[in-house]
Amino acid sequence: MIIITGASGGIGNSIIEELSKRDTILCLYHSSKPADLFKNDRTEPVQLDITNEADVKKFISDHRAQFKNITLVHFATVNIDGLVMTFDFADWKKIMDVNVNGNFLLTSNLLPLMIAGNWGRIIHISSVVGKNGMKGAAAYSASKTALEGWSRSLSKEYGRFNITSNILNLGYFEVGLINHLNDSDREKIIKDIPSQKLGKTSNIINAIYFLMDSEYVNGALIDIHGGL
Repeated sequence: MIIITGASGGIGNSIIEELSKRDTILCLYHSSKPADLFKNDRTEPVQLDITNEADVKKFISDHRAQFKNITLVHFATVNIDGLVMTFDFADWKKIMDVNVNGNFLLTSNLLPLMIAGNWGRIIHISSVVGKNGMKGAAAYSASKTALEGWSRSLSKEYGRFNITSNILNLGYFEVGLINHLNDSDREKIIKDIPSQKLGKTSNIINAIYFLMDSEYVNGALIDIHGGL
């Protein structure tokens, strides 16, 4: 069973059909149900507020019978731009709630099932913005950097149960954030990539498969950004 958060997002949405060839998928979304996505009986959309503890516990209770060999992929993310001095605390809390607290709630509540099955793969999604920082993205960067300590602690606590926790550090791809940028910013980003091209989502899918199959890769951060 693969559980993907942020299933309505650009990258999350684009990889689900391919991943469904590997295993059944619960596709979690917050408010906007992905359109024209679920084309077979191996994908199931589930609306869930991952920042609400009661909702998360109910989700796990409702689907408990389906859970076996869980791979949890955290694509859900929020980014609100703004300079630190004028950044609204409510926006800071919103970013942390989704990017960090939602990750905690879902992961921590699924861990007992992973332990019981003696198998689990936890895959966190970070980005070059989170790793390197960027003007106007301090809150987002802080939330993604927090995943490093969180993931490595998970790897040390639960590796003995055949549970791994790793991070995919993503650059810019043909879908997702890049489509919200103006032409000038888009051209600058592509120019900074050594291969002078955007990534294909097949690279992300390959990395997810690799981590699912690799019980000895644990606590790692894997860059998928073309050398940016």
